Amino acid sequence: MFSRKTHNHAAADRKTQRRGALFLLLFILVCAIPLLSVSFSEDISSMLPAGENNEISRDFKLLQKSPLAGKVLISISSESLGELKLVDVAESIAGRMNSPLLSVEDNSTIQPQAVINFLLRQAPNLTTGKDLEKLQELTSTESINKNLINAKKLLISPAGMGMRTIIAADPLNLRSVYLHKISSLQNLPRLKISSGQYFIAGKNALLIVGESNIPMTDSKNGYKLLDRFQEIKQKALTENNLTEADLNIEIMSGHCYSVANSSVIKRDILTISIISICALGLLFFMTFRNRGALSIFLAPGVAIMTGLGVCAFIYKDMSAIVIGFGAVLMGISIDFAVHTYFALAENPNDEQRALRDVSRPVLYGAATSCASFTALYISGIPGIRQLSVFSVSGIIAACFYALLFVPRFCNSFPAGEKRQLVFQAKGNPKIILGAAFILLAGSSVAALTNNFDTELKNLGYISKEISKTERIFQEKWNQMRSRSMLFAYGKTMDEALKNNEKAWADINKNLGDVKAVSIAPVLPSAITAQKNITNWSRFWQKRKAKTEEQISKEAKSLGFATHAFSPAMNRISELPPALSVKSFRASPLAPLAKMFIPAAGSNGEKQIITLLPDNKRIMNYYTPRKEKELGVRLVSQSRFKATLEKEMERDILRFITCSGLLVAALIFILFRELRRALLAVFPAVFGVAVTFGLLGIMQIPLNIFHIVALPLVIGLGADYGIFMVFQEIRMPSLWTVKAVKISGLTTLAGFGVLVFARHPSLHSLGTTVCIGITAALCCAVIVLPHLLRLEGGGHA
Repeated sequence: MFSRKTHNHAAADRKTQRRGALFLLLFILVCAIPLLSVSFSEDISSMLPAGENNEISRDFKLLQKSPLAGKVLISISSESLGELKLVDVAESIAGRMNSPLLSVEDNSTIQPQAVINFLLRQAPNLTTGKDLEKLQELTSTESINKNLINAKKLLISPAGMGMRTIIAADPLNLRSVYLHKISSLQNLPRLKISSGQYFIAGKNALLIVGESNIPMTDSKNGYKLLDRFQEIKQKALTENNLTEADLNIEIMSGHCYSVANSSVIKRDILTISIISICALGLLFFMTFRNRGALSIFLAPGVAIMTGLGVCAFIYKDMSAIVIGFGAVLMGISIDFAVHTYFALAENPNDEQRALRDVSRPVLYGAATSCASFTALYISGIPGIRQLSVFSVSGIIAACFYALLFVPRFCNSFPAGEKRQLVFQAKGNPKIILGAAFILLAGSSVAALTNNFDTELKNLGYISKEISKTERIFQEKWNQMRSRSMLFAYGKTMDEALKNNEKAWADINKNLGDVKAVSIAPVLPSAITAQKNITNWSRFWQKRKAKTEEQISKEAKSLGFATHAFSPAMNRISELPPALSVKSFRASPLAPLAKMFIPAAGSNGEKQIITLLPDNKRIMNYYTPRKEKELGVRLVSQSRFKATLEKEMERDILRFITCSGLLVAALIFILFRELRRALLAVFPAVFGVAVTFGLLGIMQIPLNIFHIVALPLVIGLGADYGIFMVFQEIRMPSLWTVKAVKISGLTTLAGFGVLVFARHPSLHSLGTTVCIGITAALCCAVIVLPHLLRLEGGGHA
């Protein structure tokens, strides 16, 4: 396709360069076409392993359905102010939360009387066999007499005016039976009701549960929400003649993290870009110092566009997180262009010979890098599999760019240097090799102390303000957050309700002392409700007349009006409409429906939540067998973290094993000699070991982005080893050593500078690259020459 061009400083084939540039431009445009129809997602779930039978993926989705998920929480606490004053402040804040930007639900229509009326009206649907025993006792002559006497005393007391309606509707005190059905709610934090608002009360603290129409990940509008909160906060303080020193008013929501991360990432990008550009510029002027080398820096752009195009063609929904970090990892792509450039510089007048000498190690270097990233595809993490496709396609493109386009675009090179023996390494071999193997052994031992950070929020930036808020919430509201959720599920809502009943019965039988919260007693399945109605009807058919007579007799003797309780007794014979989730959502118990009946899953699965403590006893009780038996699934933060950590350990073990075997096999095929193959792979092994070892020594827990950066260390380490060991096969050259050094320095200058980032994910990536590449590079250019000389190999 390209005509042969002689490399010299006098002339360049402009026509061939234009053709090459045009072809390259068309190729990039073709890669860009699939991007027009792809959507990008910032969902962190793409960076989580699916787990065995997709249990991690499913549990993560279930955790997002917790009662407080997606809410805006505002904590008001003070060690000096009383609860009444805190209520005044809470009312001031809640009263101003009246816009979609920041709002609080109006519960003024929900009154205790309405709840009692609802339960009494639904009594036929809710009456179980045990309840019939209580009804039998309440309808005895002694109980009727006792309850009416107590009612009389209550009516003539100061509180009597508010009880008139309740007593008229329930002379038998049936409410004592049906209010008990929501008694498990006492295991929730205490509610403080004021001016139609429900505040959650804690120790010297109140909590407002608000909402916002702004998505949690919308950092741009998240600023507006936080500004609105600060405005409301200041007005509430002024209205109550208080200052910020008197109490703590803190907001906790996903918006806080989104805004903090957006802000720090912008600062990091600016800081890192300046450092990286300066470092690359300095490297360019110190090593290349000619225009011909500029084409080298096009390699990452070609690789990234190819990776994006291939990924967009395969995946219609791409992870923005993966693409962002994938672009960083594509720093490996510049290495092939660097090696090709210096091979041409070594033979400026014989392009074919230069390409013949460099093509084999470049192609095998690309193959080992591809093998390293291909190993990521066995990961159970969807985003990592996308990253694998992105990186492999980009590396292949970078390799072909280096071999086909760099020779066409480079028209000037540095002055030639005389050939020298590359392995004339300075220093005492015994000291250098001894130090290297001591470092390798020590790092391997230290690596065993590594553990995984499975706290997802730690993947993002947490400012000092957020840390302070987290400490306050941990102190005041930890009992709300340390809950596990038992999801009863079913293809239909009635099936879910049946399983919820079974689960609640099992809890009462085997975990009776556990502080659990469930709506099973007030929302039975259709079959149970029908059975309850039958029991209710049979009971009153036998007892209604006698009970009415007894009530009338006792009421008259106590001075009640003749027909004061007739309406109440008439309602006993009236059957209520069927109790369903829809009618429950419209009832005075609607807040419970919001808490315990989440939206159906993506597969249409219906679910009901029961709250339980998050402890080992609960985790150990709900084994897979028990969950299957009851038709439930237990999820909690502690269980999720434990499962995630085990899966990540398996994932990294699979990846390192597969990657190591593939890279070692390819290198052995290249050299066809065990000694050379082992030496070529040694820098990669050394880089990985030192990386894990130093992270262990510094007690830095591993996260997903440390793992993501490992293929870069393995791939580049193998490349360095291949090019250095390859010098035994042909005449050694300082150009190769220089190319290896510059490859490592460009990677460090371009991506190792991420170690200066404040954002944890970027910092994790930078730390891994910085440690791993530095170790692999030093091993390749300092240690490896001494190992190659041990047996007088090649040209030593």
